[in-house]
Amino acid sequence: VRCSRGRDYIASGVAMPVGALSEDDFYRVLDEVVGPEDEVLAVFSGLYTFAHRFRWAPHETPTKLLDVFEDFIGSRRTLVVPAYCFSFPRTRIFDLKRTQTDIGVLPDCAVERPTFSRLVKPMNSYMVTGPRSEEFLNLPCRTAWGQDGALAWLARVNAKILILGVPWHEACSLYHYAEELLSVPYRYHKRFHGDLRQDGISLGSCEEVMYSRSANVSPNWDHGRIYPRLVESGAVISAKHPAIPLEASHASDIVAVTCEMLEQNPYAYVTNDDEVRNWVIHGKVREIASLSEEERFEG
Repeated sequence: VRCSRGRDYIASGVAMPVGALSEDDFYRVLDEVVGPEDEVLAVFSGLYTFAHRFRWAPHETPTKLLDVFEDFIGSRRTLVVPAYCFSFPRTRIFDLKRTQTDIGVLPDCAVERPTFSRLVKPMNSYMVTGPRSEEFLNLPCRTAWGQDGALAWLARVNAKILILGVPWHEACSLYHYAEELLSVPYRYHKRFHGDLRQDGISLGSCEEVMYSRSANVSPNWDHGRIYPRLVESGAVISAKHPAIPLEASHASDIVAVTCEMLEQNPYAYVTNDDEVRNWVIHGKVREIASLSEEERFEG
């Protein structure tokens, strides 16, 4: 299945040189970072950084690499692709087939493939294929980052997290799982309601409960502070090919390192911590009290 959005995302109307990388090169880097014990893979990607390095036209890269991923997992492994859509609080519409993601072309290609199924959550949605798909799709997900959600499941099965073409701090959502796990003080639960559709046909309503930041005093994040600790702990595996930016780590290692940081200081990667601490003390209760009945969530 060719991805209809590849040209829009990758080429952007600009002619780009065709490189020399092939599918075989991509298979090799996957073999370098994925071990025989890894039964679940989750890939966070940004193909725009290296799509032009392959021997085909850049807009074909999403389709071809997703083909490689599906072939690589075979019948034994399960592949999870984040398909986040952060416009839902504004649109209040989530269509399992038509709602495109906000995080890149590889997830959009997965949305278009009949071999993938979509988690019925409007903001923190995921595409999944493989033998554990049903288990994943049936997660309760009472809250987006909670103990019965997708991120907790990735940690529980110790998925191999693949970071492809983007910095870790722009991609790894497991940091947020650690935040909810430890109940960091600068977030609170908020419910978002909307319409659920399937290829334009209404299926009823849908909702998602986020562990939200303040709507009035937004924290400034520096999640880049986590990556050096991951490297120092030996948790990061890097592919050897210099032209394919791929690194990996087990989900449990990412959660452990992030939790260690947050246990020492829950504001460890909040750069405007004085401002946020002041909101926690003086504004948080008032902001929660201002929520509508529909938005409130009592966990």
